[in-house]
Amino acid sequence: MYTLGNPKLWTGRIDSETDPKQFRHFQTVKFANLEKMDMNDDKSGVGLLGYAVDKGIELNKGRVGAKKGPDAVKREFAKLPDLSECEALIDYGNVEYEDGELSETQQEMAKLSAQVIKNHNQTFLIGGGHDIAYAQYLATREVYPDASIGIINIDAHFDTRPDEAPTSGTMFRQILDEDEHADYLVLGLAQGGNTRALYDYADEKGIIYVYADELLHQVSPTIKDKIERFMHDHDTIMFTICMDVVDSAFAPGVSSPSVLGLYPHSVFDIGKRVILSEKVSSISIAETNPDYDVDDRTSRLAANLIHHFLV
Repeated sequence: MYTLGNPKLWTGRIDSETDPKQFRHFQTVKFANLEKMDMNDDKSGVGLLGYAVDKGIELNKGRVGAKKGPDAVKREFAKLPDLSECEALIDYGNVEYEDGELSETQQEMAKLSAQVIKNHNQTFLIGGGHDIAYAQYLATREVYPDASIGIINIDAHFDTRPDEAPTSGTMFRQILDEDEHADYLVLGLAQGGNTRALYDYADEKGIIYVYADELLHQVSPTIKDKIERFMHDHDTIMFTICMDVVDSAFAPGVSSPSVLGLYPHSVFDIGKRVILSEKVSSISIAETNPDYDVDDRTSRLAANLIHHFLV
């Protein structure tokens, strides 16, 4: 179910009502209805669309609450200063799960996400469960039907489980099994979070992965080169971040907290390197779970990721 953006989320400190250099994001945001919107000939500005869904997490036996994530992240993002002075910032609202098959909600999210990608220079999709990534892929394939897609995922988990029904742990297997022109790079993998069978599948499919402990202090030239070559080898890049990759000291409000996770600055370092590429078609940030957050740390971190990724 598609719901429009909530202006009540967009509030904050007012330093000036007239000087744009003192504005925060809540003073520049606009709202639009994707079901009643005409397509633009030229891309411009930034579009935000939430995926207020945690059914996939429930099906994956995780702790629910991430459906509240998009609004929590938008609320924190609204307070941040508009340093990039982007030409347009549009909140398109959220997609929510009502009942039925999760795949139906993913299809709806994909259709709307494709519209956002077609209209904007940057598209941010905010979860919700990481099953948002399958919708993101479907949208990417709709917009770029003949392109090779490189998926870059900063995550503690492969999320390539062989479950028959889709969950928040199956989406990258679904993509790789369906699309021979899609490849997968995972950064921040937790050795204790993935079974031997998932490593075997990774080897079978040629998945490239980097462990969290390889990224703890800085991103080495070898890993930077690996990322650059992966982006170079694909026509378009689908970039996604699962907040559970961040150590629980910094991101307690997630569906599956990490005890040996990444420091936030490592995620910023990798992310800023990726988003500078013109090949990046969309960015998703998933699994912020306000029910388990402390002092809004996780939603603030996710909001700051979006803020720092604005170009």
